[in-house]
Amino acid sequence: MNLYEVIRWGNDADDPFTGGPNGPDTGLLVRAGSVEQAAALADEALRRARPTRVSAWAGAVYLLGQEHSTEADPRILRGPYVQHAYRHGWRQWCRDEEGGAWVERE
Repeated sequence: MNLYEVIRWGNDADDPFTGGPNGPDTGLLVRAGSVEQAAALADEALRRARPTRVSAWAGAVYLLGQEHSTEADPRILRGPYVQHAYRHGWRQWCRDEEGGAWVERE
């Protein structure tokens, strides 16, 4: 299994300065076997939150590394949390719309 940080651009806070699509991003730490699987888990959690100011789907996925737990089930390990998303040189996949194809970017 791999560890991914799944990112939704912006956050759903009501604050006029730090909320909305231009505010700090919403992240989830996910254990999954693929980018698509990690994004699907995050998208489900984001849809359940029923956001009103930002999208309910992830726009980026960063590969952080491998996870060596004895557990084999994919799941969200942390989040959603709000902070600025930084790539830090990790492999990155992005999409422009919900259900769109994940494209690796450098």
